[in-house]
Amino acid sequence: MPMERRIHTLPSFRWMEPMPASPAVQVGDLLFIGGQTALDENGRAIAPGDVAAQTRHIFDRIGELLEAAGGTTDDLVDIISFHKDPRDMDAVFDTARDYLTHAKHPAWTAVGSQGFWVSENLLGIRAIAHLGQARKDSYTPDTMKWLRQFPMAGGCRKGDLLFVSGQMAADADGFITTPGDHAAQARYAINRIREIVEMAGASMDDVIDLIAFNRDARGMDAAVDTWMEEVVSNVHPANAPTVTSIGTTGLYRLGLLGAYRVIADLSPGPRVAQTPPSIWWHTLPIAGGCKKEGGHLITIAGEVASDGDGNIITPGNTATQARYAFNRIKEVLEAFGASMEHVVEVMSFHKDPRAWERVMKVGEEFFSKEKGPAWTPAGTTGLYKEGYLHEIYATAVV
Repeated sequence: MPMERRIHTLPSFRWMEPMPASPAVQVGDLLFIGGQTALDENGRAIAPGDVAAQTRHIFDRIGELLEAAGGTTDDLVDIISFHKDPRDMDAVFDTARDYLTHAKHPAWTAVGSQGFWVSENLLGIRAIAHLGQARKDSYTPDTMKWLRQFPMAGGCRKGDLLFVSGQMAADADGFITTPGDHAAQARYAINRIREIVEMAGASMDDVIDLIAFNRDARGMDAAVDTWMEEVVSNVHPANAPTVTSIGTTGLYRLGLLGAYRVIADLSPGPRVAQTPPSIWWHTLPIAGGCKKEGGHLITIAGEVASDGDGNIITPGNTATQARYAFNRIKEVLEAFGASMEHVVEVMSFHKDPRAWERVMKVGEEFFSKEKGPAWTPAGTTGLYKEGYLHEIYATAVV
């Protein structure tokens, strides 16, 4: 019996009505909140140039969506924020303290962005909340005690799901380790992920998803290779987690090269992966889609416009590349016995932020206007291969 899917919206989201996207989607105890920006009901920017005011507007909207679903900001377990100027991050964190007052903070991954669909927007925030009665725990070990000054945790667990904040190569006092070395910084971050996962009573075999945000897209190979060596070297592709690599304009401190955000699922059974031959990395221990055998969450790696041999599909064609990526998402879900109706969240990363509207139009072929997923479009500086115009990441619940 499929879990009930509920769409939550507000009059202030009137501008979204023509789109195949929803402000927030609830399935079971999980609420997925699409990328919130400072827009009024007509889609016009609020408080241009004032990042603190935009942050307040965003958290007010998040709070209203949570209230509509029967929750509060205390139920937030995972946040990813996209910043047009990474130097604004402190102002965003300072403002967020007024909203994230629970002693057990959510995981929070903050990264730079090339921009948003409305150019005056300085910030976009997507979030996941767990509305159930399960115990919520947060973990920030001494090796990353510098994070304790912020309204975030190194990791946050509620129920069977653990979300790990984007881990970076900063020591206990926040000083950057191994400057300039992508592989060494990735290794340091992976060790912090392992530490948090173990604190939560899990293991790296429970990790189902990694998103790697890279300061220089040319460092993605080193980061992914390090992940494969350190985490999945002995894992069969049929049991591999998903991996997504995205370029970012910057991270919290100059010199940090990567932020590595993870989802772990402590549901029973092994990981189950589906990677059709149409996905070019199908022979590697990187899944097209992954879930735990006894779990409900399916993570789908950022899909791109490459055929099964890695050749770029329709270079320069925004709509066709998006359609190809959505069809790969559909194919992965069908391999799990699911469909696009199970998609609860999409994050689309665009080399040109203005492409979001054309990609959203293609999305109408896959999602209905009144029941679409929570959707977060964000600009990226680079993707894994030159020639990709966007990368589309998705999450489904079955």
